[in-house]
Amino acid sequence: MAQQRTTGEPGRPGPGPGPGPRRPRPGLTTGAVVAAARRLIERDGIDALTMRAVAAELDTAAASLYRHVSDRESLLLAVLDEIADGMPVDVPGDIPTARLLRRLLDAHDFLARHAWVPHVLVRGELASARALPFVDACLADLMAAGLQPPHAARAYRACWQLLVGELLSEHPVDRPRRPNPRTDSLTAADAQALPALALARTADPYLGPGANCAELRTALAALIDGLVAAGRG
Repeated sequence: MAQQRTTGEPGRPGPGPGPGPRRPRPGLTTGAVVAAARRLIERDGIDALTMRAVAAELDTAAASLYRHVSDRESLLLAVLDEIADGMPVDVPGDIPTARLLRRLLDAHDFLARHAWVPHVLVRGELASARALPFVDACLADLMAAGLQPPHAARAYRACWQLLVGELLSEHPVDRPRRPNPRTDSLTAADAQALPALALARTADPYLGPGANCAELRTALAALIDGLVAAGRG
């Protein structure tokens, strides 16, 4: 009979096996995985989203996440779906252009609380189908205002681009310090060589982030009115 091999001191049992990999956490659900991913993104930024980081957030093994989502992209899309559910669709009012303006401003305020979302959308790789009711409602208001479908589509695109551009400029994920090289170049610009810039600079020395909601409302209202007038003509 072979002698049993032991380690350690005589009369004392040898060390047990070392710690193994974390096992899947009991009761883990798809909703919990998506919620953890959203929490991670909104706390640490979109670049922090990895399957390993989400697993650590849930104190589970990374492999266990693949029972609920296929990869990082599908997990990010699931988070975008949750965000899209919060986009405004039904807004009160009898005037189509007023409804459209209110919906766009509400969408702006909502997305400003999730500043990372526009940065994902402008990459053009991911978009949630659950945001389509918002698009449909905007198009319906433009058509109710008298635009034919092609004009309504172009008008909606222009309004959306203004909205997203404002979000990217005014609500960056990492707000730039002031002054910075960009603002330094604006304030140092030669007034004689660039007279229009010099005049505008007296009102806004930075000519960059700093617009407010009243300015956005004015710009959107003017854009909507101009697009509807041009589309009817």
